Amino acid sequence: MNAVGVRVDEAAVRRRREQNLAAARPDTRSIAPSIRSFAHAIDRQRQAVEHVPLLAASRPGLTEAARALDEAEVAALAISVGDPQAELPALAQAAQAVSVPVLRCDLLLEEFQVYESRAAGADAVLLHAALLPGEQLERLCGAARATHMAACVVCETSEEVQRAAAARAAAVALARGGEELFAAVPRRVLVLALDPAAAVRGRADALLDEAIGAAPDPAAAFRAALEQD
Repeated sequence: MNAVGVRVDEAAVRRRREQNLAAARPDTRSIAPSIRSFAHAIDRQRQAVEHVPLLAASRPGLTEAARALDEAEVAALAISVGDPQAELPALAQAAQAVSVPVLRCDLLLEEFQVYESRAAGADAVLLHAALLPGEQLERLCGAARATHMAACVVCETSEEVQRAAAARAAAVALARGGEELFAAVPRRVLVLALDPAAAVRGRADALLDEAIGAAPDPAAAFRAALEQD
């Protein structure tokens, strides 16, 4: 099991690989590059930790919730897709309805999924270093850059942080704090915390906030979180 919002176990990986086998491959020639920068949205010189609400694509009223969060002036949104064939249209509708960048936040294991995400309107993708050995991580990060998307790489160890930096990831996503992990992050790389314990002011730039995204009224929950900060 991994960090908030992104459950990673053998069953989840096996299910996603099966989904990928049946998925259509997008025509990369027709994919327009992103014009919304996730990296710029969460980069506030670490003066505050941005809350990035994590919404499920299967959520009833997803587009309305996303639009309300946009009106509440979130910096960015994250959307998790459980069944791509059924739920990517919902992500696309929500992404089209908002002005802020959207991070696709589920299991991306193959390069075509990066292009699939961009075709659906995502502006950033979450990748897992542990699931992308060798050159795979660099290849998927490169695919993200080719579409002007931000690659955010989940890292559990200092070695994975170094791999993410070498792959020119726009951000590393940390499930926990710890001096060794923060110290391994180059200055030019943003930090997305996947758990409130890792959302250290001055160290993390943003928090992937599942609690806000799961609230009955995410916009109200977002405003309440700002008042508590």
